[in-house]
Amino acid sequence: MRTKRRLQAAALTAVAVVLGLFTVQGTYALWSAAASASPGTITSASFDTALTAVNTGQTTTMTLADGSAATLTLSPAGTLGPGTSVYGGVVVTNNTNAGGQFNTAITAGQPTIANVSGGTLASYVSVNAKSAASSAECSTATGFASISTAGLVSPTVAKGGSTVFCFQVSLSTSAPSTVKGQAVNISLQLTARQLCGVPSGC
Repeated sequence: MRTKRRLQAAALTAVAVVLGLFTVQGTYALWSAAASASPGTITSASFDTALTAVNTGQTTTMTLADGSAATLTLSPAGTLGPGTSVYGGVVVTNNTNAGGQFNTAITAGQPTIANVSGGTLASYVSVNAKSAASSAECSTATGFASISTAGLVSPTVAKGGSTVFCFQVSLSTSAPSTVKGQAVNISLQLTARQLCGVPSGC
C-alpha cells in the first residue's frame, strides 16, 4: 500500500509541470482573388483570429504584430494522477473586419509531447481533443479522441463567431516513480483557413 501512495505522489509532482507547458500556436492559410474596381476609396481588411484560454481567460491574436505565430499557454483544471485526466481548451474567434461573407475553418494539429532534459515522462502522457460549441463542454469527459494526422477540423466559423477546442491530458496508470521531478513540453499548432467568401462558391 505504501508503494502505491509513493507512486501517485511522484506522478502528481511530475505532471504538475506539464500543466504550465501546454501551449497552442497559430498560423493562417488564405484564399486570394482579384477583381477590378472603379476609382474610389480603397480600404484594407485584416484576417484577425483571437485565441482565449478556457480556464484562465488569457487572450492573444493568432499572429503577433511582427508576423510571428503567437503562443498561448493552457492550464488544464483539476489534479492529474495516474489513470486520471485534466481538461482545458481554447476558444478561437473569427475577428476579421473584411466586408461580406468571410468564413474560416480552424484545424488543431497533432500534439507534440517532448521530454525536458532527457526524461521519460512523455511516454506516459497522452492528449485527446474534441471540438465543441461552448467552453463548458471542456469540463465533461465525453467525446474526446486522439487527433488524426489530418488534424481536428472545426465546423465553419462565421465572421464574429467562435469555435472551441477542448483538450484532455491523461497520465497512464503505469507511470513509474522514476518520472518524479521530470517535465514535458506539450504543444500543438492551430491553423486558421479562410473558406470561400462568396455564397456561390469559388
